[in-house]
Amino acid sequence: MKWERLLLSKSMVRGLVTAYMLLFLLATTWPGATLFNTATPLVLGLPFNLFVLAMLISVALVMLAALYVSETRPEE
Repeated sequence: MKWERLLLSKSMVRGLVTAYMLLFLLATTWPGATLFNTATPLVLGLPFNLFVLAMLISVALVMLAALYVSETRPEE
């Protein structure tokens, strides 16, 4: 399989990153943060709300790296 088929267009990557960042904003501000505001289930030794924040930041890192790669690749 060719790698060109797996690559998304720049506008598709921009749209996905924008949608994720809006979801990130809603999940980290009130009232979205109240959904994860519990300390009882420990995940990897962290309270649940800190684990959710760490996961959101980790996914944002991957999304922004994908955006960087899509923006810097040469045009076809």
